[in-house]
Formats: sequence, C-alpha cells, structure tokens
Amino acid sequence: MSSPTDRPAGSTGQPPSGRGSGRLGATAMAATRHLPRGVWDPAAQLAGAALSRFPVPAVKQWMLNAETMTGTPPCHAQTRRAVVSWARTLVTSMQLPGWSRERIDQQVDFDPGQFQVLRDAVATRGAVVALPHMASWDLAGAWVAGRGVPISTVAEQLPDAEFELFVRTRERLGMKVYGHRQPQVASRLVADLREGRLISLVADRDFSRRGVAVNWLTATGPVPGSMPPGPAHLAVLTGAALVGVVCSYTSPDRMRIEFSPVLEPADQATSRERAAALTCRLAEWFSPRIAAQVHDWHMFQPFFTGLGADPARTTGTLS
Repeated sequence: MSSPTDRPAGSTGQPPSGRGSGRLGATAMAATRHLPRGVWDPAAQLAGAALSRFPVPAVKQWMLNAETMTGTPPCHAQTRRAVVSWARTLVTSMQLPGWSRERIDQQVDFDPGQFQVLRDAVATRGAVVALPHMASWDLAGAWVAGRGVPISTVAEQLPDAEFELFVRTRERLGMKVYGHRQPQVASRLVADLREGRLISLVADRDFSRRGVAVNWLTATGPVPGSMPPGPAHLAVLTGAALVGVVCSYTSPDRMRIEFSPVLEPADQATSRERAAALTCRLAEWFSPRIAAQVHDWHMFQPFFTGLGADPARTTGTLS
C-alpha cells in the first residue's frame, strides 16, 4: 500500500543504468517468492548481524532516525532486527499471492472493535487509511481485502520491470493500483471512494518536500518534519473518514494491525488548513507507535528536517 510519495517495500533506489537495473532488481525480488523461511531467515539474520557492525549509509541513516525517535542510540541487536524486519517485509510482499486465505488470517492479530469502526466508515461516508513504513502493509492490505473491503492505492512508478512486478503482486492480492504519474490520479481515487473502495496510502515520509510541516513527538521532545498531505486532503475533500493504521511484527509468524479512531478535521477556515491540521494529528498518533516498535520502521532514508542528507539526492541500499 503506497502513496505518490512512497517508495514501495523492497525498492532499492534507482541506479543511473535505468531500465536494465530495473529488470535485474525485479528478477531478484521475484526470486524471493520461492525461498522458504529456512533459507531467507538465516540469510537475513546474517546480513542484519553484519550490517549492525559495519553499517552501510542506509543503515546508518536508519540508526539516526531511530535514535531521534526514541532518544537512545539503537544497539546492535536493534539494528539487526531492523534489517531482518525489512527483509521479512520484502519476502512477505513477494510470497503473499501464493498464500491461502487461512494462512493470511493466521498471520494477523487485530482488535475487532477497531476494525468495525473502519468497516462502518467504508460503508457510510467512505474511508482513507494512512500508514507509516512499518512491517508489511501488503499483508495488511491482503487481509483487509479478504474481508470484503475493496482497496485502491497509489504506487511510485519505479523502473518499468519493478513497477510492473509490484502492480501484478498487489492486484493479485485484491488491490487496485495506480501509478503516481497516471493522469488524474486524485480524481480516480475520489471516484473509487464513491464506489465504496477503501483508499490506502503510506504517508509518513514526504518525498516531494512540499508537504505539511508537522512535529514528530519523540522521546526528547517535538522534532520538525513534513508529511504528504494526500490522505488528509482526500478525506477533507470528500468527507471520508481518515484512519491511521500501524503494523508491527509480534513474532516470527504474527503481525498486529492497529487502527486509530476516526481522525476528524479541526474547525479551520479553509480546506487546506483543515487538511494540514489533520495531518498533524496523524503524526501525533503515529509517533508513539513508531517509537515503541522502531525496529519495524523501514525508514532507511533521511526523514527528520535537518537530520541526514538531502532526501532528493540520497539513495540507499534499503528504502
């Protein structure tokens, strides 16, 4: 589940070589569909252990982001867990189309009351869900779609082969996927809302640098940042409910999905101001949940304002 400013799970940045590298990356990602846990998990653990001791730039950036959010430098074990969590998310995304409905259900923990609030909103006023880069939002989307809630989402258009792989994978899970460069994406999302589809967007990191200024509530106090306004703007424009969603791994075979109450826009003068205020509320709801499970936060690129390299010019080995 992605937004126009999101880089989907498993993307590794876009090398200058363009199309050929895209095909190579797509081939490598698709190959993980056939790897059993007994193969990929030990490999991820070894990679995590090595990268926690000798971090590449992307892992160093995650360490900075994690320290900013929690107030404490992550130890080697936490950094290893972050790398393993990212690898698990990539493998899960690729393997999900081959999972049975029962297996997907067995992987997910949730609060039935929280989920019913979302279902009621979809059935009445429409709903937009916004997620941070945590755990497997593809598993969350497959689980929700399997409960009869149709989903529309937007993905960044990576090199053609990678983009097509992610689109095929997500469509097989029951999602309608738009590329962020497709004409009139916003209008298509509005139409989908009116048809009863749930709009799902990853929304913690602002790649455009034209987002809403927010304060992230960290362990040492508020830290400035920005977030894409898309989810809140869509909710304000259509009257749909905005619901925050956070995913986190609770065991090697379980993931928890937490749903916020409906976040209503403040009584501001203009729709732009209401969307900005709603985005700030979303950041406030995300903050403690990211800090509590920071190893599942796949933020390997610059995030907080003034901390890290220029996001527009940084590509890491993980994103």
